[in-house]
Amino acid sequence: MSRIGTNLKDIYLEILSHVKFELEFHKDKENPMFERIMKTRRFQQKLQNLKEFIFEYYDLLYKDKENPVTRAALKEQLNNLSRLINYYDDLSNFYDDLVLGKITKEKFKDIINYSHIQLLFLILTSILDWEHYRNSFIFPEDKEKEKNLKQFLTKVASEEIKSIDDILDLEQKIFQNLKV
Repeated sequence: MSRIGTNLKDIYLEILSHVKFELEFHKDKENPMFERIMKTRRFQQKLQNLKEFIFEYYDLLYKDKENPVTRAALKEQLNNLSRLINYYDDLSNFYDDLVLGKITKEKFKDIINYSHIQLLFLILTSILDWEHYRNSFIFPEDKEKEKNLKQFLTKVASEEIKSIDDILDLEQKIFQNLKV
């Protein structure tokens, strides 16, 4: 069962957990034990959760490829992915138009499974940017939830968020303000 789009509180907390993970990752990078930290079960589970979130989001896009809005979103996301991984050197319109055929769903899964964690964070950022500025694919049928998600993402991206403590404060507000 998909975790994406089930309810606002769950999606907020999942996004916050990914953002905390990213902040922790960059903080831990300075630690001399960084290589060991990356091999821990806790770290690997967080990494797997991030991959699953990305897979589920792209699943939403691949499922409804015939819808022109979804098709445009998928094409933009795949173009962004292609630029991030240098999938093609020539960024001309010729390759731009072929991206949907070149990166199949199976190829996408392979890319994500073998990507460096920093690339996964960039893909997550691209997903959150899309949800923030364009039509929501997490809540496509519920405009009120879409509006609330956009407000939430504005808070997450604001200058007020500088550390994990700021994320924890936002998480507490969500627990207080949203009912299960």
